Amino acid sequence: MTLLTKSKFISALQCPRLLWHSNKKLLPEVSIADQHRFDQGAEFEKFARLLFPEGINLENLDFNKNLEQTEKLIKNNVIIFEASFKDDNLFIRSDVLEPVDDKFNLYEIKSTTEVKPQHISDLAFQKYVLEKLNIKINKCFILHLNKEFTKNDEINPEELVKREEVTEQVNAIQDIEENTNKFLKILNQETSPDMTISKNCNKPYICPLKSECWSTLPKNNITQLTNWRQYWKLFEEGIQDIKDIPKDTILKPKDEVIREAVIKNKIQISIEHIKHFLNSLKYPLFHFDFETFDTAVPIFNKSKPYQKIPFQYSLHIQHKDGKLEHFEYLATGEEDPRIKLLEQLKNEIKGEGSVIVFNKSFEISVLKKLAEDFPQHSDWIQDVLDRIIDLAIPFQNYHYYNPIQKGKYSIKKVLPAITGNGYDNLEINNGLDASVQYFISHIKNKTKDNKLREHLLKYCCLDTEGMVWIIDELEKIIK
Repeated sequence: MTLLTKSKFISALQCPRLLWHSNKKLLPEVSIADQHRFDQGAEFEKFARLLFPEGINLENLDFNKNLEQTEKLIKNNVIIFEASFKDDNLFIRSDVLEPVDDKFNLYEIKSTTEVKPQHISDLAFQKYVLEKLNIKINKCFILHLNKEFTKNDEINPEELVKREEVTEQVNAIQDIEENTNKFLKILNQETSPDMTISKNCNKPYICPLKSECWSTLPKNNITQLTNWRQYWKLFEEGIQDIKDIPKDTILKPKDEVIREAVIKNKIQISIEHIKHFLNSLKYPLFHFDFETFDTAVPIFNKSKPYQKIPFQYSLHIQHKDGKLEHFEYLATGEEDPRIKLLEQLKNEIKGEGSVIVFNKSFEISVLKKLAEDFPQHSDWIQDVLDRIIDLAIPFQNYHYYNPIQKGKYSIKKVLPAITGNGYDNLEINNGLDASVQYFISHIKNKTKDNKLREHLLKYCCLDTEGMVWIIDELEKIIK
């Protein structure tokens, strides 16, 4: 029998095609980053359960045994973790059921720092199934991370976990039965529902089928524009290719640059703006980049849920005469990496000169948090912050735009667009993989993988060496 579970129900709310493929086990393999996210959720769940010390955990029982045990325990007025319930072809496992007189409080554990709409739908589906089985629900709650929690030695679950009642929001959802019937029909279809590209491809999560569905779009499609409201409007009007946008359509200035680049198949350059940017730089240039990891439950003192913990950096110092120096740091994983990282970096970013980063909000946020957590370094950090210049500015403002950027201005898109060099030949070629692989190897498993360290160093090095190359190419443009 095909069962509609709560995870499938949430998938269906995002996209019927996602539901069908999920049921047929036709989704792409889970990425290392997604698996890390799931693992973080499981780690937080352990602490949330500590709020109910007398709870009985059924999660390790198989399908039928769990159903049997749930049926017995539900009559004994006990708190149950992972209780299973089945009504015809509807099936749920509830994170926490807490008896209250002749009713139950229903809890959903989520490793987020706030309640989200999909959490309410999740509880509403569970409540619907439970009430079909004549199990009365008293109140509904989300147990989520307290974003203000700061670790200080032992973790107190009462401080880490925030309990938020959402009964009213759950009861406000009135279309569970209608959606349930619709989703069951989809589950039993022989063929996949039609492909429908929409805003839902990105929310509440990036759909694992997105790359497949969006591959049907033209090479230069309207989703590459910066104004998402306008490109969805164009899409709904049947316009997919940028070159098919009516000439009288008024676009934002940045999107006009994109359209011009596509129509003429030519790089768009504003020499005056680039010259102004380069004139704002003060040598020597300190090209700098962090790599960080984060965890739902903090593992170091003076850290919060999902705080970005820097474990690596690369620094290229570019002198006016062309001399180039390189410094780098990669933590061993034996202790909190922040202190040694700061002490070493403080000896390398000295004197005067612009500190060059790409998309400054990330580095600035990490540095500000370091100043807050380690005030003995705050004066030096403030000096660095005052000298930061964002190399993304010329690209973010589309003063340089190559059609191969596909509307993006991350360094992964800009570097090959302006220099011809890229990340494709690296074993690790994106920050998310670097973060997760470091965490698993050095923090979780406590291993010393020299090959991995080599790949991490090469990746981070390219981030800052690439910035040097970009400056060099911009200098050539204005000559």
